[in-house]
Amino acid sequence: MQAIGTYLIPGADKILLAHTPREGEDKLPETLIAHSDLVLSFAEKLSVVNGLTASMERAVQQLKVHDIGLEPAAQQQIRVWFTQAIYLHDLGKINPVFQKKKIRNKEIAKLDVTGDTKHALLSALLYLHILLPEVEQTVYASDFNRNRSVCKFMKHILYVFAYIISRHHTYLGHNEELVGELTRFEKDLQNLQEQLVRYPDYLHYYKDKTSLLEQLLDKNQSIVSQICVRQGERLAKIHSPFPFYVLSKLLYSTMVACDFYATHAYDTGIEFPFRYFGQDYPLEPILKSYKMTKLYHSVQTYRENPVASQLAPINKLRSELFLETEKQLQLQMKKQFIYYLEAPTGSGKTFMSLNLALQLLDGELGLNKLLYIFPFNALIEQTKQELDKIFPAEMQKRYRMSVVNSVTPIVTEQELWADQARTNDNDEEEPDWKPDYKDELMQRQMLQYPVTLTSHVNFFNYLFGMGRESNLAFTHLCNSVIILDEIQSYRNEIWKEIIHFLRAFAEILNMRIIIMSATLPQLDLLIEEQEVTTCVLVPQREHYFHNPLFRNRVTVHTDLLINYKEINEDQLLEAVQEVLEERKSTGRSTRLLIEFITKKTARSFYQRLQNLALGIPLYELTGDDNNLLRKKVLAQLGKDQDNNFLLPDAIVVATQVIEAGVDIDMDIGFKDISMLDSEEQFLGRINRSCLREDCHGYFFNMIEASKVYRKDWRTERDLRSPEYQRMLVEKDFKGFYALCMRRLNESRAKGNDDNWANFLRDVQQLNFPSVEKQMQLITNKTYTLFIEHDITYTDEQGDIVNLCGSEVWAEFKYWMKDKETNYEERMIKLSQVRAKLDHFTYVYGVQREANQGQPKIYDHIVGSLYYVRDGQKYMIWDELTGAMKFDRSAYMGDEESI
Repeated sequence: MQAIGTYLIPGADKILLAHTPREGEDKLPETLIAHSDLVLSFAEKLSVVNGLTASMERAVQQLKVHDIGLEPAAQQQIRVWFTQAIYLHDLGKINPVFQKKKIRNKEIAKLDVTGDTKHALLSALLYLHILLPEVEQTVYASDFNRNRSVCKFMKHILYVFAYIISRHHTYLGHNEELVGELTRFEKDLQNLQEQLVRYPDYLHYYKDKTSLLEQLLDKNQSIVSQICVRQGERLAKIHSPFPFYVLSKLLYSTMVACDFYATHAYDTGIEFPFRYFGQDYPLEPILKSYKMTKLYHSVQTYRENPVASQLAPINKLRSELFLETEKQLQLQMKKQFIYYLEAPTGSGKTFMSLNLALQLLDGELGLNKLLYIFPFNALIEQTKQELDKIFPAEMQKRYRMSVVNSVTPIVTEQELWADQARTNDNDEEEPDWKPDYKDELMQRQMLQYPVTLTSHVNFFNYLFGMGRESNLAFTHLCNSVIILDEIQSYRNEIWKEIIHFLRAFAEILNMRIIIMSATLPQLDLLIEEQEVTTCVLVPQREHYFHNPLFRNRVTVHTDLLINYKEINEDQLLEAVQEVLEERKSTGRSTRLLIEFITKKTARSFYQRLQNLALGIPLYELTGDDNNLLRKKVLAQLGKDQDNNFLLPDAIVVATQVIEAGVDIDMDIGFKDISMLDSEEQFLGRINRSCLREDCHGYFFNMIEASKVYRKDWRTERDLRSPEYQRMLVEKDFKGFYALCMRRLNESRAKGNDDNWANFLRDVQQLNFPSVEKQMQLITNKTYTLFIEHDITYTDEQGDIVNLCGSEVWAEFKYWMKDKETNYEERMIKLSQVRAKLDHFTYVYGVQREANQGQPKIYDHIVGSLYYVRDGQKYMIWDELTGAMKFDRSAYMGDEESI
């Protein structure tokens, strides 16, 4: 690969600039050569530290033309082109107009040029001019029999790499969107060619200006004519889709990330460090801290002598399961990329998964970071609390274990120091430093944490997002351990796409993915290839699921389904009261959970129970409750230091937000039926500790689930079926998921827009907008309301916090509109104010299509938030928790809600 200076006229390497100092800064400008070299150096560091080159090579090795791999010479050429695309992505900055107007380069002042300052498209054109001659030479020399198809594909690869260069300051669009007979990118190149012919001084500093202009004047030899792929010769069906998609995303992500790194280095004078497990961040202290925990010690005691172990029966069973998963992982970790951890509720999946992740990180597989992915923010916080118990705060100052979501502020090093000092009652004087906002924002954007906890929406945005900033993280996913929790909560209709993509990402990026749940769908059934295998970490699942300690944890009752085809609130209330009175008569306490599948029915039944004045603490938990209230409810329903319930008697009325891992332990449950895995998740909130007897789950049918869970094949049959009742009692979900997978495959075989071939075509054609849309996890039309009111609460340190809604909103607007503060500080300030916003925001959604344009009531919009002034009238005071609740009925009236 030639140095970038060889493409410039003599002396231009000292004249052309990439960046200049801000006003008042005492430093030299950065030359285009220096910037390009620095960008390449960061790509090389990503290769050494994080396996970039190895990932790129695996993608190239998987590329196929008509199901046959490319010859070694062609593979090598693609590797070179990949690196050159990163290195040459700013070559278009030789544009004198860019230098004169954007850079204010004084050396260019005398050059008489006017016109367009853009440089990315010119970079793409020059990239093609430099490299197109290599295509036929490489292909014809390496593969005579297939040279026509291979030559087309190699040109297509160059075309795509050039397209990515053209988009490095914006987002990825549809790579093959047609404008007439040309793609949009080809049309853009054609327009640029015409502009260069009219204004040849744009190429003043390009060494091969003459040959390029001659080529542009010859319509048969122009750049567009060489790379243009006519409609009759589309390439969609000749190459394998997923490896090329991953390769293209990897190039774009690496290009923009290394550009960010290089610009950061010039701006700050500091080279940004990589913070992965490895030489600078050895794994050993983390392993040592984990192995010092009481739980790990008890497992080792059982490992050494199961017979003599003094553990309680439930802990013996948990230890046995822990050791079984560890054994299976060690047998398969060098062969497999995807692992299924299916374990019963109460078996300790979080602690088990952390052990498996540490085993993988310590397994000489080149893995160097851990990402926990959750469907709900409550699970993120819950797991972070568990990690905080295992790993001391002092250790976490060095080994950052960061929550990355929309409601957790970016924590600076200064704040970490202050928290640590307060935790340790440290009298040491706080260091006199200013927060390094640039560094902190870069850490978050590039996922520069040894351990990251984030949401599945964020994770899918990294994998499938089109935007530049959403793609910064993608290249950093190489060499990751990924734990996907509660995957059954992911949108059912895209399970087939999910498993195909996860498999491709894992194999190419050297990721190890642990998919875990108490109700785990076997997504392998959606992959057509027979040789596909994954590692099942609990091969003898019945040994655990059928053990009475887990299976008989809750007695299942379906009488209400038999007695009432569609139960009403009066009938349900009678059944609930009967259970309460029976338990009271025998002197037993009762922690009762009642789950509905809509917020409207939950609120109605909650109000009925309120009117009864049962003398039992009564709570409501739905998606309308903010994080502050949810924390208060779960805290009051928790246990004291002696592991006794703070409230032996309590009633909770909830929606499905209570499912999937929420740490709540009840005695009795009533649930409106929906999907079989939801029923099991619900049962997981009852007798969660597996230590009590006489715990029961009652199921009823009030609202047809298919009306709420649309396009979900799991609603085809439900608990009214005796076979499904058997499955739930015996914890055997194979038949349930097998039917679902069969329906999914059947639906994707139909000749409509959902046909699987249509999706493969979008992936093959790099239709990034379509793929992003298809892979969205949340598709319901919703809006986020900011309800202005005042809040008082006690924080985790015991301090009383008063928040004025109008002041928080004003602070949010200030940072959204501020143009004076530098970008990095503004983003961190916004992340911090969003943590306050979370106390005031509520998701609003309607089922009626007539009102999909906007929320019912609001005053104005900032960003994606709808501001509701004087919102106190839409809030109600909850005496029990001492917090405000959103009154959806007051806001929406009779309108049906999601």
